[in-house]
Amino acid sequence: MVRGDFRWCNMGSWTKHGDFRWCNTGPVTAHDAARAIDDDDDVARGASARTRRMSSRAFAASPPDRWLALERARPGCKLITFVRHAEGFHNLRDAVTFDSTYNSALNFDARLTARGEAQCAALAASGVGVDVELVATSPMTRCVQTALTAFPNALERGVPFVANEDLRETVNYWCDRRRSTEELVSEFGDRVDFSACPPTDELWARYEAIAGPPDAWTKHRESCDLYAVANRMRSFLRWLEQRPERRVVVSTHSATLRCLFSYGHPGGVRGAPEQIFDSGGVLDTSKGAPVIDYGGDAEFEALMRADFANCECRDVVIDFSALSPREA
Repeated sequence: MVRGDFRWCNMGSWTKHGDFRWCNTGPVTAHDAARAIDDDDDVARGASARTRRMSSRAFAASPPDRWLALERARPGCKLITFVRHAEGFHNLRDAVTFDSTYNSALNFDARLTARGEAQCAALAASGVGVDVELVATSPMTRCVQTALTAFPNALERGVPFVANEDLRETVNYWCDRRRSTEELVSEFGDRVDFSACPPTDELWARYEAIAGPPDAWTKHRESCDLYAVANRMRSFLRWLEQRPERRVVVSTHSATLRCLFSYGHPGGVRGAPEQIFDSGGVLDTSKGAPVIDYGGDAEFEALMRADFANCECRDVVIDFSALSPREA
């Protein structure tokens, strides 16, 4: 059962559910959660050197004006356009309450509004991504809609559109739950490849097992475990590294982008809640291993760490052949 702000159980010992543990003797404090949800002590208890490197890897990023210089000189480089999805119904926050937006069952796997569709049309008309070779998207409906509507030229040219579960929004509220892969394929499967996505929303189930259903726990879930989100983004970039395409569009979410570009940097992830579900022993998001290495370019770092507006896109050159100082 749930009492107050914490999950309660009744047995009287540390138990494990899925990838997480909780204390069964009473309310789980932030300290308890940090101790218990420790990723099974993989690093501390002798995970392989390769696993440690991969979990701390930072990817070298540069401004897009370096693309022409790097494209031929560094075959491991890719020019990536990151775009936040257009306006969804869960983003309609004027004159409404929190419970009727993010945490409303009506916004389960929220769709785009008419304004969001118009934002996509405007982006399409701007010519962004005319030479794209791959469109990777979160499987969430609003991101798939954004990818398909904002980049119709890529669709017409037969460019692959691929859904990647690692691009999901941080799972916190009703709007962050996704439909089954079967339902998504039914609507978008003729244009988007969902073959790598699990059949059901395993990510949501993972955090519901910790915090309870959305009517019982209305606060952050995965945003209280940004270590895991950062590693999701590392996993996505490793996947992208193995793809042959070098000119890529990525359709994803605001909080995911905020974590990608800010985790492990001074000041940490802006607005991050207390990391009570932390799975890596990193309670301060400024102290974790960065996903992105800006190479000391403070101006570019500030640009990328600023919040994305709906349907805003920014270009980044990622040099996958470069080793960050942590790996060298």
